[in-house]
Amino acid sequence: RRVEAREALEMGLVDSVVEAGGDREAALELAGRIAANSPVGLRAAKRALRVGYGLDLRAGLEVEDAAWRSVAFSGDRAEGVAAFNEKRAPQWPGE
Repeated sequence: RRVEAREALEMGLVDSVVEAGGDREAALELAGRIAANSPVGLRAAKRALRVGYGLDLRAGLEVEDAAWRSVAFSGDRAEGVAAFNEKRAPQWPGE
């Protein structure tokens, strides 16, 4: 059946609902929040989503673990930890 936006929100099918005409602004705001994160982490997450789509749980967990390992020892992770400890915004090296 067709589900209206508010009901979809209540059911957990969508994360947010915006007023008519506010979709572009909301999308750009979300994109900005995503882009502010570690480039290494974002690439790993996107790769995991692409590669892991449709896999069974065991294989999907292996894809997730490989993504984690690619980020765990990166310069971006070190910068993220340092920025958190120093209570400042991170300056991602992208490595």
